[in-house]
Amino acid sequence: MSGTQVLVVEYEGIIAADIQDRLESLGYDVPATVSSGEEALEKIPVLTPDLVLMDIVLQGQMDGVEAAAKIRQKFEIPVVFLTAHADESTLKRAKITEPFAYIIKPFE
Repeated sequence: MSGTQVLVVEYEGIIAADIQDRLESLGYDVPATVSSGEEALEKIPVLTPDLVLMDIVLQGQMDGVEAAAKIRQKFEIPVVFLTAHADESTLKRAKITEPFAYIIKPFE
């Protein structure tokens, strides 16, 4: 497939698979799904995605906000947060990373 490549960063495997299926049905290419910020940072130079779809709660040492900040700094790839966390302090932290968008779960 030669569509836009989206890296999905989601710690829940079932949700990651559902997101991947939905994106692919819309014509996007999902070269990988990963469950941690560390994995995302390792995969990005290899996969060179056009967009990162990022949850905030992740496995590993860093959360999605910290991972998004590092992705923006190192790779300048747009990040869209897709998360159930919409409390004020989380939103403030996320805004600092200048995300492309912030989508609240559940979504349609």
